[in-house]
This record gives sequence, structure tokens and C-alpha cells, in this order.
Amino acid sequence: MNHKPKVRVIDAIMGSGKTTHIINQLNNEKDLNKRFLIVTPYLKEIDRLNEAIPRLCLKSPNEDAPETSTKDKKKSKSKSQELLELIADDQNILITHSLFGVMPASTLTLLAAKGYEVIIDEVFECARQYGTGNDEMSCYDLSILFHNKVVTENDDGYLEWADHGRVDHKGVFHQLKQDCDNRRIRVKPTAKAKTDKQTDMFFWELPVDQLKAFKSITVLTYMFDASVMRAYFRCYGIDWQHLSLTGDRELVSWSHAIEASEAQSIAKYLYVLTGGKLNDTGEKINSYSSTWLESRSPTQLAEIERAARNALHNRFSAKGPSTMWSCVKAHRSNLTPKGFIKAFVACNIRATNDYKDKVHLAYLRNIYSQPPVVQYFQAKGVKVDQERYALSELLQWIFRSAIREQENVSLYLPSKRMRQLLHEWSGGLCQV
Repeated sequence: MNHKPKVRVIDAIMGSGKTTHIINQLNNEKDLNKRFLIVTPYLKEIDRLNEAIPRLCLKSPNEDAPETSTKDKKKSKSKSQELLELIADDQNILITHSLFGVMPASTLTLLAAKGYEVIIDEVFECARQYGTGNDEMSCYDLSILFHNKVVTENDDGYLEWADHGRVDHKGVFHQLKQDCDNRRIRVKPTAKAKTDKQTDMFFWELPVDQLKAFKSITVLTYMFDASVMRAYFRCYGIDWQHLSLTGDRELVSWSHAIEASEAQSIAKYLYVLTGGKLNDTGEKINSYSSTWLESRSPTQLAEIERAARNALHNRFSAKGPSTMWSCVKAHRSNLTPKGFIKAFVACNIRATNDYKDKVHLAYLRNIYSQPPVVQYFQAKGVKVDQERYALSELLQWIFRSAIREQENVSLYLPSKRMRQLLHEWSGGLCQV
């Protein structure tokens, strides 16, 4: 598709009213012929937005239901089939990020013909290492299929399904074939120079034609420049209008000065535990990263758990219901502070108010972009800013807490690198 949609990125701090702005815009839309597809991270947000925008009569495929098997196809429809019918019926539609990522190519021509406009709440993960998504085989297994020519690389760098045997609807081969048929798997540009069995040579990528099918694109986010979506836009020459919101929820051009002002207005509510022995384990630049944690002994992991428990219990006087904490999921069982097993909140949580009553926080992480993803974009001539990426991930997590309600929160952040990033973002209000 050669169509170039108008792209807006509304980049404002969490809690600034981005979603409210869009809700008001849609409720006040006078052109009843416009059609919208709204994409949100979670199923539960669908009900909330449906109630907030009654004039659009938003419809959604049943994403709670499992995909149908070949045997049951006559009884029920797949989510993709339901979505296609909603588009054909000119409905305004609400779907999740998950379903947006598997929209079949057969919907694109219809989307373009109907003039749909898409609104994406939070940046979409436009590229990632294959095998990290649901129902995907590992990159290693895929490399074996590639070596055996079950899948092949075409001239554009996409994988094509070369095997003509029958594919079980429920198996991992079905998902692989779907991704190949819809041009979602790319070979890493530098992979040919190395062995075919690299575990990082295949990447899932959102087909750019999917975005080009829309009349306009609006992305609601914070720190867009730190995202993989921004790198993806650069790769494909997608230009965007970079906007932010005033206190009165009016759109203005984004600027570093606006971001700094937003940061300082919020940072005053954040107390970061500094100094003392509780932060001793986080002095190295890579402390609390996934690789660093993997190299810790059971004794060292126990020390990290004790420090987190001490910070929460003794320094913050925290109780389970007032607390949220996070770490690398692979080490959750070893690092859970005693008494806070139910307070775990995944580090990649987005667009939810479920934790807005939490005032005691512990973040046992040191974030880096996945090296294969960084290398993937570097091979395409696009840089991913590791420091801004880490900061944006941390802030997204912090802003699930009571700070979004402008309440004081206490944070235990043992990684010195992460504390320094927070300190710089806050204009010095968060001490390290």
C-alpha cells in the first residue's frame, strides 16, 4: 500500500489525561461517517472505554473465547473472522494489542476502503525476537526449520512457508504459517554472515502495510522517543506529529521543556530510599539486570530478598495491601520479600489503575533493551536509546501506583544506574 496516513503521537506523562482527551474528542465528533478502531493493552479496558464513549456504539470480537478448531468452525467464528465482519459492517471497534498484532492481511484492503482511523493506547511492540510471543516456537526450533527449508527467506527478507503438508490448526506450525503468510517474520539483516542456527536471527515485525491501511494513526504514550515503536517508524520512514497536553488538556507541540516541567510536578511526590547498606548490592552498572541476577548464588539472592524486606518492613513500615514490588520473573520465587507474596506487579504493566492505592514500592530491576532487538535496529541504521528506554519502563511501572493520584509514595530502588536515571529525569528532585 502506498497510502501515507496522518500520524499523531500524543506524548504526555501518565495521569495527564491523554485517554480523557481522546474520549472527549470522540464523544464530540460531529462527522458520523468516520470509523474508528481503538487498540488497548487489556481486555478489561474494553468495557471501561465502551461505557465512556457511548455515541460510537463500539463493538468488539469475543477475545475471551479460544480460537476455534477446524472441527468446530461451523459452530463459531475465529476472532479474526469476527473482526473482519465488524469492519465490513462499518462498526466502530475496540480490540486489544494482542488481536491487533495478528490481524490478517485480508482485512487491510477493507480497512483502507472504509477509511478507518486507528487510536493506539500505549506504544505497540512493533518488533521483537521471534519466540517471545504466545503460541510461537523458539527461535532455535525455527532456525532448524529454516536450515531444513521448511521455511525460506524471500528477496525482501521475510520468511515464507515452503512446506505443502497439512498444518494442524492448534499446533505451533499453524501459528508459524500464519505469521509467514502475513509477512510478520523477518530475518535479521546481519544473520547471513553467520551460522543458520543462531537463536536470534528471526524477528516478529508488524507489517508496515497494516499501518498504511488506516486513514490516520494516533498513539497515546509517554517518552515515545524511548520506544521500539519510534525505532520502527524511523526504519520505515513514517513521520509523525509529536504532541503533548497542557494542564487544560489542550494539544500543543511536544518539547523537552514540557517533559521536564511534567517530571518536576510529579517527582515531588516520590521518596527514593538512598544511602545505607540496603543499596550496597546495586553499585555496579549492571547490578539487578537479568544477566547479573542469573550469576548470583543462592546466598546472594537471599541477601537481596532480605534487603528488600528490610526496606519495606523497617524503613517504610509497609503492609501487603499498600505495597507493589517487581523483579525479573525468572527470579520471583527467590526474591519475593517475606510477607509480600501477593504484592508482585509485573514490570511491563501498562494502562491500568488497578494499583493506584499502592504507596510502598520496591523495584528490583535494572532495565536494558533486549540485545537482539537493539542489534536488529542497528543493522537497519536506527539507534535504540538504552538509557531512555530503561527510564520509560521504570516510570510506567511507578505510575501504576498512588503517585498518579498525586499521593506521596516511597520507592526502594537498589540499582544505582536506575536511581541516577530517575534523578536526572526529576531535575534533581529524586536524590540518589
